[in-house]
Amino acid sequence: MQRLGIEIHGVRLNLSCNFDQLTDYLRHLLEPDLRPVWDSPDLEVTGTWRTGAPSDQAGSPFQDEGAEDGFGKRMRLSQDELVWFDTHRDKDLQLRFRKRGATRLFDVDYWYHPTEKKLARVPDYLYRKFFTLTRQLVHFPIAWHLGRTRGWVLIHASAVAAGSEAILVAGPGGAGKTTTCVGLMGRPGVRLVTENLLFTDGEYVYPLFEPIRLTEDTQALLDERQLSALVPLGVAGGSKHKTLYHLPHDADGISVRPVAVFIPKFTDEGFVKPMSAGVAAELVNASNRLTLELNDYDWYTAALDLLWPDPGHAARQVDVIRRLTEGTSCYALGIDRSAGVSAVVDRIVDCVGWAQPAVGTTL
Repeated sequence: MQRLGIEIHGVRLNLSCNFDQLTDYLRHLLEPDLRPVWDSPDLEVTGTWRTGAPSDQAGSPFQDEGAEDGFGKRMRLSQDELVWFDTHRDKDLQLRFRKRGATRLFDVDYWYHPTEKKLARVPDYLYRKFFTLTRQLVHFPIAWHLGRTRGWVLIHASAVAAGSEAILVAGPGGAGKTTTCVGLMGRPGVRLVTENLLFTDGEYVYPLFEPIRLTEDTQALLDERQLSALVPLGVAGGSKHKTLYHLPHDADGISVRPVAVFIPKFTDEGFVKPMSAGVAAELVNASNRLTLELNDYDWYTAALDLLWPDPGHAARQVDVIRRLTEGTSCYALGIDRSAGVSAVVDRIVDCVGWAQPAVGTTL
């Protein structure tokens, strides 16, 4: 079983995996975050990959270890261990959470048995599973730890920054977030922070450091200078014909203060209109609930809350997003596709006062 040391935002995680192909994939995906295996990690994760359909008699690989008491239909719970079998999203995924001293232990067990029809329809299905399992193996444990130790909250938003200031474009999938932020990258000194998920503590925002996923149409909006700032990963798994990139992990991109939050939607006529902080907070929360990755993350953390409840934590999470919108100018952003992305970018930079050279791109 191979082991990797990983560090993201100062959280130290050791990952053990029994499947070399998955481990090699994770090396590519997480290369900027790899470290020597830690002597005293914050989190210890073990991934077990199994092939072939599990039999009806297989049960949970964890059912006879530690957790003794049944808890509902899908869990076993003891004082300091929870086993989650037949998870809501994926019946082939089973999880176990434990603690050893100060280290939290996370076990991820997955059965891989796609049909021939599925493989014919989705040739890169194996790598898509690798990509989604990376959340269970790395990103979700680290996000939970950051939430518990620093009060950070994940939100579904794209973001760009100039210096220490950031613009967030938050909303459900397909609302134009990534395209808008890629258009903003055409302005001098503007860099991409994230195109999908980010952390906030209510005052600053921080990238998740997951790969950037760009479609061919979005890549076409980038010139050579902008593309050179992205590091192609050379692996599949991004889904829907998306190419995976790394962003450079430079110190300037670690924490930035948002100066504006835009909530986009497609309209017949483009506009930017001020929005109250309260409405913006509700829309950000609604977008989170409509996002598949954050649905999975909410279920994941709900299981951990059953095992290790932290009084007041749920209320603090809502408060973080409220503080984010109250401390930031919030706007409704109407996107007229026929006018092109440059018109959207012009409206945004008018609000925040960033540099104004035109970008000759279209949606």
